Amino acid sequence: MLIAQKLAGYTLGGADLLRKAMGKKLADKMAKQQQTFVDGARKQGVADADAERIFQLIGHFAGYGFNKSHAAAYGLLTYQTAYLKAHYPVEFLCALLTADHGKIEKVVRIIAEGRAMGATILPPDINLSQTDFTVVYAAPEGDYKPPRGSKDKDRFRPQIRFGLGAVRGIGDSALQAVFEARAAGGPFHDLFDFAGRVDARRVNKATLESLIQCGAFDSTLGPRGISRARAFAAVDLALERSRSASRDRECGQTTLFALLENRAGTGDAPQKLDEYPPSDPWDLRDTLKREKESLGFYVSGHPLGRYGKELRRFDVTPLGDLPGLAQWAKVRVAGVVENYRDRIFKNGGGRVAFCELEDEIGRVDVKISEKRIEACAPLLNSGEPVLIEGKVSFPMGDEEGDDDTAKKPTILLDSVMPLADTIQAETRGISIRLAAERTRPDHLKGLKDVLTRSPGNCPVNVVIELHDGAQAILSLGATLKVAPSDAMLAGLERLFGENVAELR
Repeated sequence: MLIAQKLAGYTLGGADLLRKAMGKKLADKMAKQQQTFVDGARKQGVADADAERIFQLIGHFAGYGFNKSHAAAYGLLTYQTAYLKAHYPVEFLCALLTADHGKIEKVVRIIAEGRAMGATILPPDINLSQTDFTVVYAAPEGDYKPPRGSKDKDRFRPQIRFGLGAVRGIGDSALQAVFEARAAGGPFHDLFDFAGRVDARRVNKATLESLIQCGAFDSTLGPRGISRARAFAAVDLALERSRSASRDRECGQTTLFALLENRAGTGDAPQKLDEYPPSDPWDLRDTLKREKESLGFYVSGHPLGRYGKELRRFDVTPLGDLPGLAQWAKVRVAGVVENYRDRIFKNGGGRVAFCELEDEIGRVDVKISEKRIEACAPLLNSGEPVLIEGKVSFPMGDEEGDDDTAKKPTILLDSVMPLADTIQAETRGISIRLAAERTRPDHLKGLKDVLTRSPGNCPVNVVIELHDGAQAILSLGATLKVAPSDAMLAGLERLFGENVAELR
């Protein structure tokens, strides 16, 4: 900018326009600026050839140039962060998650990168989580943090534990109440023990529901066979218990159980399975949806995870690869729709709709033109994963932006279809993988019920994985063919607690 002012007579405003054109690498505006630069330099007594050579040098430098102090500082930071990522990858990712916890798009990207690196992302835990993300070392008895310099650290794989501060609906007061009760009485035994010990005035129904939905009580209820759905159904009863216990504490009263526990020290709370109302377990998609509501992003998986490698058959571009494409490139992308919104122009010029599409590694804005809104809006608002075809558009002009938004793509939607329907139409067979040691006779009966409710044309194989690595492959024959519908996949997930189906 200073060269343009001194050498070519630019004003401060004109020099800034030159900087923008160079920074954005806008060829048409650069051509105009070059002529302006040469004309201005000629008035300052500089030969045209010299002015043109200097302009080309400035343009070459603007390709990626810094002043030395800037380059030195960034070089040092680059070296330090590269070293940490190479030698302490889990700790490095944990620090990134804590620093960017309020930026959902970045958190999704960091979690996806962590999983690609083999890092385990653990959900919040009512007994083990702190406020922020923490690095823990998995041990048989739970999270373990070895002392500084301890060789034990090498025996346990580091993992990232979500902090309770990331759970929506939990304010500072509720967090403080949880930590105070945990410090005073030790780990919580279950939902009712938690409700009886935490101040009811600081923890409300929304707090309990969010903690259950994100999996914070899984470590206390899962081993006893109590699903998140049953715990969720018990929230009102737990709140009554919480209010009653708070009133008793205010009156200085206590209960017989409390007296016995105080005398015996900490121990297992009485087993009260009947206090949790019966409820059908949530399938994986419902579980993930509720996790998203509580945390703002998925932890246990992603709705697209149900389809696994099948997306490759449909030439689907991962959202993280979009910035590398050319302007107006045609793409097929898959994901879950978020934040759908309509906009009507005040001047009567029509309407346009926008939404965001999220896959396992990223998120992108989608724009829907007026002529496609009526046909596409119901599907985009259905909550089901979709397959979108469209064109990639990148910002143009003089818009300023940081490194994250300078080339942020937008998909201009041409068509949308349900991802499940598309995959179902192309699936030719199904393999159901079961671990022998975790499969009970009632599982097999339930498997038959799920499959018979979805009759179709796809043959089914059951692959039994044995503990020594061997596999037994059982063909169910022509009498039990199925349609690989979303309902069938959800039924399998409810039955086995995970995605066991492979579509081929």
